[in-house]
Amino acid sequence: MPARIDSTLASSPIAAAVADERQLFMTGARGAWAFVERNYQSSTGLARAHDTYQYVTLWDVASALAATYSAHELGLLADAPYNQRMQRSLATLGSMDLFDGAAFNKSYDSRTGRMIDREQRLSSKGYGWSTTDIGRLLIWLRILAVNQPQFAQQTTAIVRRLNVRRMIANGYLQGSDLDPQTGQLRVYPEGRIGYEQYAAAGLALWGFRADKALDASINALPVNVLGVSIVADKRGDERVTSEPYIMMGMETGWYSPELREQAWRVLAAQEARYRNTGTLTMVSEDALPDPPYYFYYYNVYRQGRAFTVDAPAGSGYTDRPRWLSSKAAYAWHALLPSPYTLAVVQAVQGAMIPGRGWGAGVYEGTLRPTGDASLNTAALILEAACYNLRGHPFLRTNL
Repeated sequence: MPARIDSTLASSPIAAAVADERQLFMTGARGAWAFVERNYQSSTGLARAHDTYQYVTLWDVASALAATYSAHELGLLADAPYNQRMQRSLATLGSMDLFDGAAFNKSYDSRTGRMIDREQRLSSKGYGWSTTDIGRLLIWLRILAVNQPQFAQQTTAIVRRLNVRRMIANGYLQGSDLDPQTGQLRVYPEGRIGYEQYAAAGLALWGFRADKALDASINALPVNVLGVSIVADKRGDERVTSEPYIMMGMETGWYSPELREQAWRVLAAQEARYRNTGTLTMVSEDALPDPPYYFYYYNVYRQGRAFTVDAPAGSGYTDRPRWLSSKAAYAWHALLPSPYTLAVVQAVQGAMIPGRGWGAGVYEGTLRPTGDASLNTAALILEAACYNLRGHPFLRTNL
């Protein structure tokens, strides 16, 4: 459990001013819902991932479902438009072209639901699937099927379209794509500690078990980060960050003692950095306006190094940007509230763009807003507000 924050921060004017925590979450949720409302695509029921970018991954598709579900639960979306939107999005998922006839392609056009290729051109072939992204979608389809039975038939039909067995190999998750040089189909192991267990839970909820991927203890490698013992991955190439643990906590619950303990420690390590440096710390993965990559992972631990920043596609480490993540702040405060998480939620308030949504967060030190609102940030802030209202995960399940 994170240690108690020092008295200077706990008694700060900002912390003392938050008399109504429920209102804090609802204000955040309303700001997040503004983004989803503006970017909703009535033709498909999907939502753009960014204001000026119409292409979406399956992760984004799941985030749109999560945001819409949470907004309805919070009373931000009435029954009739909610049912219409959800039915439309599920109908789109029921008719989207599949990659290799087996799984959802990595990306689609949110306006048309059409499959695209690696260069974002319309394609009848696509270029591969991400089992991690599909796992997030399967979690949300299960939440709908269980909690709102009116959607059970549609969600079940969507899952039946998929050849989920092709996403599992030797007890682990398996991704697939077309080699950009040869055009040949290739498969590869997908996932490391945290993300691996999160995605595997999605498959397991529909009866497809990747038992080695579900078990966080098999490849556990204890490491020390600023006096906090966390678990890395003995296979290497891990990114230990907030994202999978906050989503697991809110959606399925931490379904094993190892995952629950790791979640506490991932948060505790971030507080430990604050105690050591005086810099508020709240890490995650986020889309940012900062060149050259525009998407970054801020890690508690990665390949032998603590508090690193890197980007996808083998870019290596970068020292910047470093930011406090809006979505991680709200989610951790919903799941494991403490004076520290409250202080960070207050610190990211400048990231809300009135009428437009939430930016990724604020930059460390200056607390200057990052700008650039996104769907994934909006979805997790809405989820956090819903979790705060309900007080338990969206699904009650044992895996």
